[in-house]
Amino acid sequence: MVRKLDAIILTANDLPTMKLDVGTNRHIRGPVKLPSIVDGFLHAWDGTRPEEHITVKYWLFQNVRNVQTAADEWRHFIASAAIEINGRIDSAYQPEPNAADVIGDATWRVAGEPDIWLVKNNVLVYVMGNNPSVNQLKLTRSVARKIEAKINAALNQQ
Repeated sequence: MVRKLDAIILTANDLPTMKLDVGTNRHIRGPVKLPSIVDGFLHAWDGTRPEEHITVKYWLFQNVRNVQTAADEWRHFIASAAIEINGRIDSAYQPEPNAADVIGDATWRVAGEPDIWLVKNNVLVYVMGNNPSVNQLKLTRSVARKIEAKINAALNQQ
C-alpha cells in the first residue's frame, strides 16, 4: 500500500510544460467524512496552452476496502448532475466504458467531460480540467497515467 502522498504527488519534473499554482498547494479533506482519510492533498497546474489548466486532488486511505467505498460513495458528491439509469438515479460519474482507457484499478468519468475519478490500490485521485471551452480529456488522461505510474513505483518500493 502507498504509505504517504508525497511519493505520488506530481512535481515540476512530471509536468515540465506547466507550473504549479502555489496558492492551491494544500491539504484537504474528503467531500464527506466517511470513510475517513489518512491524508488528502490538492494542487492546480497552469500552462501556456488553454488545455493546460488542471486541478488534482489526492486522497490516501488506510486500506483498499475504504478507498473503494469512498470512490463509489463520493462520486455522488462530486458530480454536478445526476443521471437516470434503469429507472434509478445515479452519479453522472460512470465507469469508463472503454477498457483501454481505464486508469488504475477503476476509472469513472462523466460522458463528454475531461474529469477523471480513479482508484489505484489505497489511493483515490480526481483530475479535473479547468477550461470547459477546450477538449482536455487527452491531457487529464495523460496526467492520470503519470500519477498511476507514481503509485506503481511507490508500491514496488515496498
